[in-house]
Amino acid sequence: MLSEKPRAIVEGVVLLFVSTVLARTGVAAFIFPAPLLLYAISHGRKSAALLITVEMALLLALDLFGAGVPGTRTDAAFFLIAMYIPLSLSAAGIVWLAAKGTRLLKRLLLTFLPALVFLAAISAFIVSDRALPQILFEDFRNAFAVAFAPVFGGLFPSIDIEMLSYIVIIGVLSFLFPAILCGICASAFIYESVKHSRESMWEEAVMRFSYPGDAVWGFIVSWALVLLLRFVSVPVAVPVIALNVAGIWTVLYAIQGFTVVFARVRKHSRNVRSMTVFIIVLFAGTLIPGINFIVVLGLPLIGVLETFFDLKKLGVENEDHS
Repeated sequence: MLSEKPRAIVEGVVLLFVSTVLARTGVAAFIFPAPLLLYAISHGRKSAALLITVEMALLLALDLFGAGVPGTRTDAAFFLIAMYIPLSLSAAGIVWLAAKGTRLLKRLLLTFLPALVFLAAISAFIVSDRALPQILFEDFRNAFAVAFAPVFGGLFPSIDIEMLSYIVIIGVLSFLFPAILCGICASAFIYESVKHSRESMWEEAVMRFSYPGDAVWGFIVSWALVLLLRFVSVPVAVPVIALNVAGIWTVLYAIQGFTVVFARVRKHSRNVRSMTVFIIVLFAGTLIPGINFIVVLGLPLIGVLETFFDLKKLGVENEDHS
């Protein structure tokens, strides 16, 4: 039987392996910090933060090994862009551990700050060379044309690949922060659910979670602004920022929508755990065509409606009196 220190090392290595596999596996890359956060349950938050730092270094080393050390500013820019999401999510995991005891909205905001700082730093690096943004776009367009032009060219012979590339870039930038926030929320929920799995009050806390009623105005105003910008001529950066802000509010209300769904499920089956419902929603929202569209739109809508109609009250009351 392994003693405490060797066992901790073995567990750390296993979790590093699992996390690295997730980081290289499509949509699962957004929850790769989750296994590393779980290390905090048995070995403390400082040890888990150290493990996440090791994972950050490992991902950097793997990318450098695969692509080689950047020899030009263009290579360095592509390397920074490729590492942006992994570094942002890793830093978010460390901040989540450090911000224990902070109220949820503030804690989420704090975990989000590294993504903003990293983006500002990468943007400053790119715009420091006037020619670099155009070079990056040309390289992306060429890669996009090689990969997708045969498909789109066959379906739409007159399609403008340059314009399509531009639309794809703007689309990615418009929903970058909401995607990162989804990854942060998912990883944090997995960690907190496992950590509190033996506490009876955890499931009730999930059911009862809600935002202050006035918070819904952030959601309403942000999406109203997005709609307004469709009729106003502004620099492209403005609608991109507006969509990111609206998307962040949408993710936040998807959390509240999830708690409503869970409360309604608990009304019918007291033994169902929030983690079980979360896994079902996660798979349905990412892997099942058609259903994922319903999940992505349905959860935020339910969360907003809960502000006005208290959709989960009946479920909670039945739970309390059963």
